[in-house]
Amino acid sequence: MVVGSLASNFHGIPRSTQDADFVVQLEPGQLTRLEAALPSELSLQSQGGFEAVTGTTRYLITVTGSAFVCELFVLSNDPHDQDRFRRRELVRVLAQNAYVASAEDMVITKLRWAQEAGRSKDRDDVRNILAVRGPELDWAYIAAWTARHGTAALLADIRASLPAN
Repeated sequence: MVVGSLASNFHGIPRSTQDADFVVQLEPGQLTRLEAALPSELSLQSQGGFEAVTGTTRYLITVTGSAFVCELFVLSNDPHDQDRFRRRELVRVLAQNAYVASAEDMVITKLRWAQEAGRSKDRDDVRNILAVRGPELDWAYIAAWTARHGTAALLADIRASLPAN
């Protein structure tokens, strides 16, 4: 499932990025098979890192001669991580089918990152998604998760910063 800035770009106002983030559901041995199947210009760092916001493992795929990376986040047991994976949407992007996190789940996730990691770009991504998709969002779903994560006040601040339509 496409997440991160690429999914935010899909649902909101595009911005440049130096990575592509994916949530992956891995069975035993799949990481080894993926590494063996990659073309020579791509390299999988098979030593996973820990991502603290949702408590998942992250693997990097680097591109030779480039600063661009792909980040693979293993689907965790975090309740929202599980819910957003179930709710992912099959969309058409650049003549390809891809699963993308829903706009609501991007708002919820980006709010968590903005609050817990203090990243201003996540606040900007939330603002941009709300500006583009606000009227069509499932606000009850967002309210339930922001209450659970303690990010409702942050969402209210961001919503208040948007111009009235």
